[in-house]
Amino acid sequence: MKNLILILLASLVLFSCEDKVDISKTLKSGENALVVDAFLNNLKEKQVVRLSSTQYYFDNSGPKLISGAKVSLTDLSTQQSYVFSESILGEYQSELNGDSLLKVGHEYQLSISHVNENYVAYSMVNRVVRLDSITFEMAEEPDGTKVPGRFEAELWANDFPGPGDRYWVRHYKNNVRSIKPANLGIGYDASSFPAGEVDGIPFIFPLRRFYINETLNEKKWKMNDVIKVEVYSITNEAAFFLAQVLSQSSLGEGGAIGALFAIPPSNVPTNIKNTNENGNKAVGFFCTSAVSVGISNVPNKAINIDPF
Repeated sequence: MKNLILILLASLVLFSCEDKVDISKTLKSGENALVVDAFLNNLKEKQVVRLSSTQYYFDNSGPKLISGAKVSLTDLSTQQSYVFSESILGEYQSELNGDSLLKVGHEYQLSISHVNENYVAYSMVNRVVRLDSITFEMAEEPDGTKVPGRFEAELWANDFPGPGDRYWVRHYKNNVRSIKPANLGIGYDASSFPAGEVDGIPFIFPLRRFYINETLNEKKWKMNDVIKVEVYSITNEAAFFLAQVLSQSSLGEGGAIGALFAIPPSNVPTNIKNTNENGNKAVGFFCTSAVSVGISNVPNKAINIDPF
């Protein structure tokens, strides 16, 4: 290991002495791929499909939003189709709210047509647990000392009997959604671990607590903060997709040494397919979800607010 480190350091010194080379002129841009963000749910709000295009690696001009596409959603259980109209550049919005579009137990087909290319994807709306409540405990230091005015939240929900349920746990603090990778919570039945089977019981730690709290005490929930927790039902494929997104977003943690020995980036899988096998590819994902919601002022107990 010592020799390896010396070789790496020597290489860095040698590389720093070389003339700069603009490799951007020697790399080809390749074919652009359609980027699809289509996570739809049954909340009482308009649903949105976002379309853009991949870019050449050295193109830093910003996302290439796609206009003029045709987007539709078909309920394969009823054969009812719904058109999504372009509301702003790159965003296609449903005419109906999610609770009128998506039904638990129904499978849906997303269809996208753009520049003579046709793409399709499929997703089932799976059952979602009822979020029974959110409770709070005063935060503690490692030695067990209580931290006055700071709280840890805990969500309570009972997983359905029968393996195979997948959930996505999200939360908002004072109406701002947390998008940190550490708060991307994926539930495998009652657990946050895909290995093993923890089924048909209340969510276990860390699923019920880890993803809705900050690590540092000074950033934890304080009196009168507004917490909102959403539990989405997702497909097994969507759980794998989100896990890969989490893995990619965590690459290189730990500074230079962490980046040096990190797993090389890889393509995140997609369920968006071009109907022409020889056509341009797509990336991104299509998922349909039922959602359970809880909201409260800290440290008051939150009760499920969605209609069951």
